[in-house]
This record gives sequence, C-alpha cells and structure tokens, in this order.
Amino acid sequence: MAAVLRILSKRKLTVPLSLRSLSLSACHFINEGPNTNKPTHTGQLWEKDDYRNLRFVDKDKLINSQWAINLIAEDPVVVVNANHVWSNSCGALGHPKVYINLDKPEVGVCGYSGRKFIQKKYYNEVKHGQSITYEEYLQQMKGDSR
Repeated sequence: MAAVLRILSKRKLTVPLSLRSLSLSACHFINEGPNTNKPTHTGQLWEKDDYRNLRFVDKDKLINSQWAINLIAEDPVVVVNANHVWSNSCGALGHPKVYINLDKPEVGVCGYSGRKFIQKKYYNEVKHGQSITYEEYLQQMKGDSR
C-alpha cells in the first residue's frame, strides 16, 4: 500500500485521489449450508479458508451419502455351482454379457456392475458375507428388463 502511495505522490494529479484499504473484517457472517464441510464421494474436502469454498456461499454443497463403492460392498455374493458364469444387467441401459471364470478360490467380480461371484465349493459365509444363488441372481436380472 505504501508503494502505491509513493508512486501516486510522484505524479501530478489534478483530480483528488482517495485510497481506501480493503477490509474483509465484515465478512465473518457467511451463510453456508450444513453439507459444506462434508466430503463428497471422491473424498473432496477443503480447509475452512480455501478459496474453492466460495462456490458454496449462500448455497449448500450437494452430497450423495450413498457412495457406489459402499453399495457394491453391501451387495451379496452370488454362489454358483459351475466354474464359469455370465453377468448381464439386462434392460435397455444394461451392460454387455461378461463371462467370468471361477476356477480359482476367490471372488470373481464383474467389471461393469461390480457384482461378485464365487464357486460354491470356495464360498465361506464368514469370509464372503451374505450370499444368493445364481438362480436368484437371474430372477433379479429378469426384473430389470421390465
């Protein structure tokens, strides 16, 4: 501020000049919504004084508390008798048919829907959680094609 005054004082100005310092002390009462300090599904969360929070002044941050990764984790494992299976979400907006190999003693996951499949001989309820049969899964997929 002092440098600006020195530069302006060297010039001959015919119009009176009034400089006023900028004060942000009146900006303590910013109206923020209740979700401003909650993380988004990507974990996006900034410090209280970060300039990116300005977009939420006088409005609320939209937060979806049902993150896809949590919903997929809650989905029961599909127990299959065969050594391979197909996953297809059916319907007009479904994904293509994907074949999943279940020869290994681990859960096979569909890359499109995140649905988990495992062979019956490798299934352990304590380790893998709740399950449904492949027939129940196919019935659910029929319900998608209404």
